[in-house]
Amino acid sequence: MIPVYSIKDFSPFYAKENQFVIVPFEQLNRPVPFLWPHKHSFYELLWIRKGSTRHFVDNQELALGRDTIYFMSPGQTHHFEEYGSVQGDSIMFSEDFFILNFTNKEAIRKLSFLHNSYRNPGIVLDEQSKETLEPVLKLLYQEFARPDFSKMVISSLLYVFFEVLQRKYYDQQTQITAIGAHVMVFDKFRALVERHFSTEHQVSFYAAALCITPHYLNEAVKKAAGKTASEFIKERIILEAKRMLVQSHIPVGRIADELGFQDFSYFSRHFKKHNALSPEQYRKVMMEKHHL
Repeated sequence: MIPVYSIKDFSPFYAKENQFVIVPFEQLNRPVPFLWPHKHSFYELLWIRKGSTRHFVDNQELALGRDTIYFMSPGQTHHFEEYGSVQGDSIMFSEDFFILNFTNKEAIRKLSFLHNSYRNPGIVLDEQSKETLEPVLKLLYQEFARPDFSKMVISSLLYVFFEVLQRKYYDQQTQITAIGAHVMVFDKFRALVERHFSTEHQVSFYAAALCITPHYLNEAVKKAAGKTASEFIKERIILEAKRMLVQSHIPVGRIADELGFQDFSYFSRHFKKHNALSPEQYRKVMMEKHHL
């Protein structure tokens, strides 16, 4: 069973605030026992200043280096390898904390980099970005250090910090032109996929739910995410299959059934097409690799 850790397991200041912490990465607490891989029940941003390491997020291997911000969302399985040399800043927060200044959850949903586990979850910072973000980060540290710190002030500063990151994220993905309308469609589509991917695999279902044509949905998703709506749905299904294969001992046939595949052999072919391994082979390789 993959353990799920909360902010209290890492925060040196949990008695002060249980939904937010900002702290140098090297000063984070570690729960006992501390197990890899694990999941978080919160969002985390890590700004690496020094050092490098390998990071596995939902079994995707990433090389983490300096001047890069990485982010993880609740429920993602991850682990580091040899992170002792890494120095930087860690920001951990709950969704409820972030939306203190908002009347609904759409504010956090619009920050696509926080939820995009389908592409490299990292933002490389240039000097201009660092010059913009550093003062905001400093204000976050200063406000959180106050005995009478304000949650509303911190939530507002987080929003500013993330809006700057969002612009940099779009710029990095070379999607800066005419992206607004497409991103709005993509955000709604992504939320629908999260709710229905195990039962609804067809683009037509999501297009109808959004009251647009499948052609327009494909166009919007491709411009916002760099892939078609169909590819996005398939990748989300495969991601869930990988999680279930690694995090449980559920038989492959049952996994296929829970993900909406009536034909087990079709599920196996579909999985192997995207991973070059059958589901059984993938489970065996990952179990051996991560000593599960």
